[in-house]
Amino acid sequence: MRMLTMPTLAGLMLAACVTAVPQVPPPPPPPAPATNQPVPYTSADGRFSVTFPGGTVKQETEPVALQGGGSSTLYEYWVELEGGSVTYMVMYNDYAPDYANDGATNVLARTRDGAVKGKTLTSDVAIDLNGVPGRAFTCSDKDWNYSVHQFLSGKRLYQLIVVWGNDHPATATDEFMNSFRIM
Repeated sequence: MRMLTMPTLAGLMLAACVTAVPQVPPPPPPPAPATNQPVPYTSADGRFSVTFPGGTVKQETEPVALQGGGSSTLYEYWVELEGGSVTYMVMYNDYAPDYANDGATNVLARTRDGAVKGKTLTSDVAIDLNGVPGRAFTCSDKDWNYSVHQFLSGKRLYQLIVVWGNDHPATATDEFMNSFRIM
């Protein structure tokens, strides 16, 4: 089974709204916990908290060009487990005030459509997080399974993504998704 790299995953999830440009060096990750115990994580700048299911939280910042003009910065936080066969991730980016003005439902549908391009969509439902509109969907391809929750809070798009190989189930998906809070 091929390994899924961060640039590949980020590109899959943003295909509908942005085009990646060269990466900048990531900031140093926070200290790793001693064991694979749940890792509570808070991003003051990202205005979110989440509990990762163990591992070392890695970070990366990537400039992106938006389709139709403009740019944004993609912030990524993730842990890899099972030798890279399972990844739990939170990504967010902010849109310019005049970008994505066609409503949360349309923005979330476009980002979903970009994420599932070339994959089989297996579920899709509108959700919300304390009044913040969102989408939850799952999809798969030959080697990988994806569970995604997206939320559009103002002009900030949050994406929670769990990716796992066919031979390695992601056993903490519900706990991870349900731990996410927007501050």
